[in-house]
Amino acid sequence: MKLKHTTKYGAAILAVCVGMAASSGVAFAKKAKFVPLNDAEFEQAKSMYFQRCAGCHGVLRKGATGKNLEPHANKAKKTKGTLKLGTKRLTKIITLGTEGGMNNFDDIFSKKEIDLLARYIQMEPPVPAEMSLALMKERHKVFVQPKDYPTKPVHGRNWQNFFIAIERDKGSIAIIDGDKKEVIAHITTGYAVHVLKTVEHHETLHAKDAGRFWYVMGRDGMMTKIDLWADPKNMKVAQVQVAYDARDVAVSGDGKYVIGGGYWPPHFVI
Repeated sequence: MKLKHTTKYGAAILAVCVGMAASSGVAFAKKAKFVPLNDAEFEQAKSMYFQRCAGCHGVLRKGATGKNLEPHANKAKKTKGTLKLGTKRLTKIITLGTEGGMNNFDDIFSKKEIDLLARYIQMEPPVPAEMSLALMKERHKVFVQPKDYPTKPVHGRNWQNFFIAIERDKGSIAIIDGDKKEVIAHITTGYAVHVLKTVEHHETLHAKDAGRFWYVMGRDGMMTKIDLWADPKNMKVAQVQVAYDARDVAVSGDGKYVIGGGYWPPHFVI
């Protein structure tokens, strides 16, 4: 009987203590209330997200190689939503990275910027505008007319042993002479160059002087055409923006067609 009474009163005391702790907020602190960004902070975070995060998580945050980052739960993606994770947890993930392969960003962003980004991804993603063909034509620039392309290499170098290096964060590429081990040109391209290609190998289609022209795609959808026969100062012969967010470019075996693929808008342009 004594044991029963002790258990009864002990449970009652425990219940009172739990109630007091919960009401005082000492032992059972509530989750911090989400603080949305103001307009200026939102624009800053949007730019940061596009530059550093959209490549893996997608412009609309629906996920790509990285996880879905929509604010609310997505059963199809099996995600709880960023609002569920909260600012504190998201800040820690952005700061330190994850075991799944996401790198840390504490050496790229300040603590204040990480806080902005953590709150930004808890808000609804802005939907970018579509890009029309008319706008692409407007942003098409020709620096050297095709009729003025050189008929033979003009620099006296072995262009077939040139290397092209991506200078990602600078938004450019470097042309390197493999014979003389010299950097002969730095060419401004789109932001954060993702890929560059020349004619694709094909069993029946063959391009004349394969490897002469290269096409560079930046993450901002800017495609740049490079001529390795030209004087290093004039190797950039044309440029056009085909999307706001893009990753790839491909060239037909005969070199007559170039196709750029965009994440946003989700289209391809020939």
